[in-house]
Amino acid sequence: MFTSILTLLLLLGSPDAVHLLHRVTITLSEDGSITERTEATIIPLTGRGVQRFSTMSIAFREEMEEVEIVQAYAGHWRGGRGSSTASVSTGPHRILSRTNRLESSLRETILLMPGLEIGDTVKVDIVRTIHSLPLSNVYSYVFLPVLQDSVVRSVFQITNNTDIRLLTRGFEEFREFRNTSPAPSHPLAAFDPPFVSIATGTPKELSAEASEALDIPEHSQCMRLGEIVTLTGTDPNALREWVAENINYTGADTGVWPGWSPRSPEETLEDGSGVCRDRAVLLTWLLRNAGYEAYPALASTAGETAPVVDARSFDHMFTVYRDPMDNSWTVLDPTPKGIPLTAGFSFGLRGSTYLPMIPGGTGLETIPVNGWNDTLRIALTGELDLNENLITGRLNAVSRGAPLELITTLFTRSGPSARNEMFRRFFGAVKCDSVSFNGEEVIMEGQWQVFHNDEYLLLPGLREISLPGSRIASILLPSPPDSFTIDAPATEILTVSLSIETQGEELPDPVNSHGYSCDMAYIDGRLVFTETADITDSNAYILETLLARSGTSARTVKLK
Repeated sequence: MFTSILTLLLLLGSPDAVHLLHRVTITLSEDGSITERTEATIIPLTGRGVQRFSTMSIAFREEMEEVEIVQAYAGHWRGGRGSSTASVSTGPHRILSRTNRLESSLRETILLMPGLEIGDTVKVDIVRTIHSLPLSNVYSYVFLPVLQDSVVRSVFQITNNTDIRLLTRGFEEFREFRNTSPAPSHPLAAFDPPFVSIATGTPKELSAEASEALDIPEHSQCMRLGEIVTLTGTDPNALREWVAENINYTGADTGVWPGWSPRSPEETLEDGSGVCRDRAVLLTWLLRNAGYEAYPALASTAGETAPVVDARSFDHMFTVYRDPMDNSWTVLDPTPKGIPLTAGFSFGLRGSTYLPMIPGGTGLETIPVNGWNDTLRIALTGELDLNENLITGRLNAVSRGAPLELITTLFTRSGPSARNEMFRRFFGAVKCDSVSFNGEEVIMEGQWQVFHNDEYLLLPGLREISLPGSRIASILLPSPPDSFTIDAPATEILTVSLSIETQGEELPDPVNSHGYSCDMAYIDGRLVFTETADITDSNAYILETLLARSGTSARTVKLK
């Protein structure tokens, strides 16, 4: 029976693997420890599946939890090869070596399956024992079938040997899943696979307990807090910027919960360094000193989280304060440098879930995705020299939202000697004589190339002048991926105004399609070319927009 299913999967264009069994058993013990046991029987179906299961990494926090490999081996389907046991090694997590943070408590156990091939059978039995949780005793777990693979049988079990009342969702209905697959054409397909979630407390309880752990009154006694507020003023964004610019990033682990406990404001200021949690706590107390109701907040940079969470569900910490006008939360992230003064946080946090840690607790919040007015408006005014094929003139670029953050970062993080070359490339010039930035507008003096022969003149457009949009076009064209993230979403508007002696040139017809427009006309003795392209995430026709933008007919003048 299974052989026929495997054959069908291979013929239909299979996922990475099929899981004959995926079982997770959660045990809550009287001593307060929690055990997560994962048993899996897996057959890789593609080269990518072989790669995924040849090397498996299990991350854990030393002193808070430990990982035991009960069983890990591969049964080879080809005759005479038998089976091979996985090699097991444990050490600092690989991500730490790239950031010189080897003192961190983050560890990983690596399983290596030697000689794994398509069709072999991988069996693993892994036990994770959690001895303590950071910031709060609230524990959560979300169980669902392995989404990128087909699953024949998936089982979730709970053993609760305590008097703790578990909050569950979907457990009674879906403690066992059968025949799920990510692709509708597969014989194991199931749409919208269900999931099970459990927790020992609500997000509000987590918020309250974490607040009690972090809100230490003695921190207010740091004398330098008042000095900094006097220096910068009481504007929250100015205080955020001061922390971002004056506290260097470091990866040291301190406190009761390694990797989670922030240092006191006094320690962070004394060292002049800290990670996100240290900066968040420092900014919280600076805001309080300035008269605001402020708190640290746990955040998930991966987007929205499940409805049940514990502190491990988050990977970042920033600061929130109550807006005195409408009592809403305002987010300030003191980690990134170079973002616009009024932004408060990087646009990459949009859509992220966060949990303010306040006395009495509160629920999960989400940073809105829409309403940022992401625009990049470029005006190029100059003289056209057909003998040299050049436009010599001035470019003025005014931006909002994500493009403003990108330009601010480029300007503030590049040295003066490299700045001209940086912006020459950014705005597609052949030469940059000077560039300045006033926090909102870039002013650049330079030269831009045009192309012409005896019959036609091709003017530069957004494709040549806007690097962010050009990069998106290179990602999507000629064929778009299944999903993508736009690194600087914006509505881009380019206006080129050129001094040219008219000889009755024939101008191209205007173009107007979904998210794209292009128009050329003579206005007050100048040739004026305007191009608009919507390359925001909300543009449902973004591929059509980029295809239109990559064309040249709307930017081509027929010479007489």
